[in-house]
Amino acid sequence: MQRLALSIVIAITALLSGIVIGRYTSLSIGVVPPRNNTQSSSTESAATTSLHSPAVPSRDTARASESTASTTADSSENIITKIKEALTHPGSRRTYATFSKLAETVDATNVREVLAFVQTLPKPQEKSMLISLFVGRWAELDPQAAIAYAQNIPAGTARTWAITSAVNGWAERDVSAATTWAQQLPVGPAREQAMQTIVSTLADKDPQAALTFLQSLPAARNRQGLYWPIFSRWTMTDPVAAAERATQMPGGPNRDTALQVVGSNWANQDPEAAFAWANTLPAGQARNNTLQNILSSWANKDPEKAAAIITSLPPGSARDQSINNVARQWALTDARAALAWTQGLPAGDAQRNALRAVLASWVQSEPAAAAEYVSGLPAGKTQEEATMAIAMQLASSDVPSAVSWAQKLPEGAVRQNALANIISQWSETDPQAAADFALRASEGDGRKNLLENVSRQWARNDPQAALSWAGNLSETNVRDLVLPGVIAVIAESDPGEAAKLVSRLSTAEAQGNAAAAIVWQWAGGDPQAASKWAASFAEGKTRQQAFDSLMNRWSQSDPYEAGVWLGTLPQGESRDVAITAYTRRVVTSDPQAAAQWAETIGNQDLRDRQIESIVVSWLRTDASRATGWLNTSSLPAETKARLLSQK
Repeated sequence: MQRLALSIVIAITALLSGIVIGRYTSLSIGVVPPRNNTQSSSTESAATTSLHSPAVPSRDTARASESTASTTADSSENIITKIKEALTHPGSRRTYATFSKLAETVDATNVREVLAFVQTLPKPQEKSMLISLFVGRWAELDPQAAIAYAQNIPAGTARTWAITSAVNGWAERDVSAATTWAQQLPVGPAREQAMQTIVSTLADKDPQAALTFLQSLPAARNRQGLYWPIFSRWTMTDPVAAAERATQMPGGPNRDTALQVVGSNWANQDPEAAFAWANTLPAGQARNNTLQNILSSWANKDPEKAAAIITSLPPGSARDQSINNVARQWALTDARAALAWTQGLPAGDAQRNALRAVLASWVQSEPAAAAEYVSGLPAGKTQEEATMAIAMQLASSDVPSAVSWAQKLPEGAVRQNALANIISQWSETDPQAAADFALRASEGDGRKNLLENVSRQWARNDPQAALSWAGNLSETNVRDLVLPGVIAVIAESDPGEAAKLVSRLSTAEAQGNAAAAIVWQWAGGDPQAASKWAASFAEGKTRQQAFDSLMNRWSQSDPYEAGVWLGTLPQGESRDVAITAYTRRVVTSDPQAAAQWAETIGNQDLRDRQIESIVVSWLRTDASRATGWLNTSSLPAETKARLLSQK
């Protein structure tokens, strides 16, 4: 029945919340009320204990129900028919109960046929849940076969759930064999999950015996997670004993985990007792983390009391982090009260962090009120960060309101950044509307930046639509502003196609910007093709920008081939630009080659400046060789003397 309990948890989680179940620690243990069942301390009971989870009847109750319910094996045809009937009413607890009863009716003769049908179901969550139920039952009958089946499921959530249920059912039947199998798995998530399931099974009725079992296993890395289910269950039934045992453990990550689990779960029951206990722990990070967990749990129940307690903590990281945790938790239930509390805190990083935490929650419940508050904050980093949070949240639910609010902010960087964030989100859902707004925006709104952002975002989602919009803009200067960005995005996937679009730009500056972006992308995959295209431009600014971009990219990946290509260029301004870019890239790895190339720059002023820059760098790494080369260089004598005096 333990396997059944775990599978029900997986089913509810899958169908109601869609949350992927991985490690057992992801279950909401804190909401489970304490139970009054008597614990057994014998090793035998440890090997047959079971897992108790939220909204699942205790094992004793399940057994009582089992005695009155039929669990006789049924035919595969009947089981499949009943599954189909239950699936006509998905999502109800009655459906879960039906599936659970059906799982008890499978055996080795029909389980494969039933699972074959389940595999044909179209909805992944329903399929995963049913596979988990039936594989868990199968593991009680033939664990090796059930495990083998689960492992052959394609990687993903369904496979994880199936293996977890199979291991749980196996541990119910033969914990020793299940443990031996788990320990033979390769180190990694699958092994950790299997061991977590086994330990959780043992921890249900006798966490002390489960702890003894865990500590008897061979030493292994990343064992902290296995202590979580043990001390979670123990704290539910006897927090004092769990706390005492946790403090007796040897120092280290395992003890720290146990202390934090005890503190967090005890605080759900009696936060004052948990806090008093944590304060008796030795000073250190483990104590700080435990206190933070307690105060965070306390804030869920009584944030005002938790906030008052924090003021008694000594200054330090534990206090600052606890302030942030309480502010965040309190804001979920009463943002205005949490805000008032944070405003009364001493000025500093802790207060600013708490304020951001409160605003992040407040803007979700009362975006207009939160936005008005942020608008009234004094200028500074706190207002900037808060403004960004408000802008993003408002834009996700009501773009017109977000824009209206942002435009009421004073002109400046804060307003422009807020609008940029809003337009970025708007571009994802309605790029045409976002583009129309950017066209109407003023310079105070950062019109140029908004247009560039919209065009790039639009091009990434729908390049042809973005290109059509940009190409049909009536204002030449606006078209030349946004088209290079669109072309640059197209160049990321098809630089050759992007190269055909450069002629649509009307100014040399726009063409140069677009050419530089295309060549950068092209040179990353095919520098020879990129160099051929760059060289096709007539001498001028566009060719110079293309050469500069080409050398900056090509010399990173293959400086030798880039140098060979440089040797094919005729004298001219674009060659001088390419050599300058090349020498800047290779000076660190080969300063002598860089210096020799710089000597070939045609423009004397540019040549002297570049040689001087190379020699200054070279003198710092190899003064002897740099001095020898400098003495034979073409630099003027006074420049040589000045450089040598800096050695």
